[in-house]
Amino acid sequence: MKHKLLVLLSLFVLMPIYTKAQEAPQHRVVYLWDVTYSTHGFKDGKETVVVKVAGKDMPVKCYNKKYDIYDKLINALIESIKLQSPESEIIVVPFDDKVLDTWRAMGTQEGKQFLIEKINTYYNKEQKYTNIHAAFEYAKNNLFVPKAQYYSDLYVLTDGGHTDEQWPPIPLRSVFHDMLRNWCDFAEPNNINGYYYLLTDAVYEQDPKLREILNESKCIQPFFGIPKGGFVAPTNRFVIKGPKNVSLKEQYSQPIKLNVVLNDAERPIQGTEKVHVYTSSNPYFELDETITIDGKATVEVTLKPKMSLAELQRSMPTDENTVIVLNFDQEKKETPVNELVNKSCELRYVNKPQKTLTISIKQ
Repeated sequence: MKHKLLVLLSLFVLMPIYTKAQEAPQHRVVYLWDVTYSTHGFKDGKETVVVKVAGKDMPVKCYNKKYDIYDKLINALIESIKLQSPESEIIVVPFDDKVLDTWRAMGTQEGKQFLIEKINTYYNKEQKYTNIHAAFEYAKNNLFVPKAQYYSDLYVLTDGGHTDEQWPPIPLRSVFHDMLRNWCDFAEPNNINGYYYLLTDAVYEQDPKLREILNESKCIQPFFGIPKGGFVAPTNRFVIKGPKNVSLKEQYSQPIKLNVVLNDAERPIQGTEKVHVYTSSNPYFELDETITIDGKATVEVTLKPKMSLAELQRSMPTDENTVIVLNFDQEKKETPVNELVNKSCELRYVNKPQKTLTISIKQ
């Protein structure tokens, strides 16, 4: 009996940790990082010089200083990671002719430090071809959850075009182009925003067709060069989140606080944003109002009960929480600076059974 109690106690202690680990992030950001030697200036020639690769000396032939962007690239990548919210999951995928590794962590201080250390100590020892197709397919099949309730950002960081040679298992460039043209069919329903960073002009020189494909894409935006502040989305993303549980008795007809969570912790809401909030059809509460967001961490809404508190207590279940869905529609502007990326959130009403007092009178 004593052993059974210890097992049950262990499960009780571990349960909150397991539940916490299973919670989905409010945002997922994926960096597909091209680590081929060309970022060190690998180009036709005969000269051999020693360059630093992740802090270590590496002799590299055919060096050309014009394209020596490695240190600048990893500094921008690290700056991008530092900007992410603690509630974001960050994934870094180095690749050359194949996907080489996957580093993932939440955007906490510990998580960011883990990723930064991985990037700073990475050491690629071989010159390989560039297989961007494999990186995209890996992300599609392993890193993005279909119809997830959160949103995702995909950053592609490359200084060259996809290899255009018969070099199995690397697909031909035409296959890569077809995949890229059809990427929105997967990305749009799964709330994935893409940013394709062409780190040098060599990308379009090697793959001129790529310019046309990216300019026509509705879900992948092309950018040129390495920005000083790191790789960040051009708009400031924010999410509206409700409290995990709402007490029916305590919050009946009272304001409910909604949290405004920024993707980029260093960039506040610029100006003001108006968001239409309304409830999905349900028999208990209704709401239809417009709230203003102007940099505040929280906003308030007041749901209108459709019946008295006593009637709600009798009508709503006590053995499970009642989910009320709040829907969001942002008033769009011609040049959006802030973007609300979640379309709804859930409020879980807790209806605790009424306490009763029984009095027995002996005759």
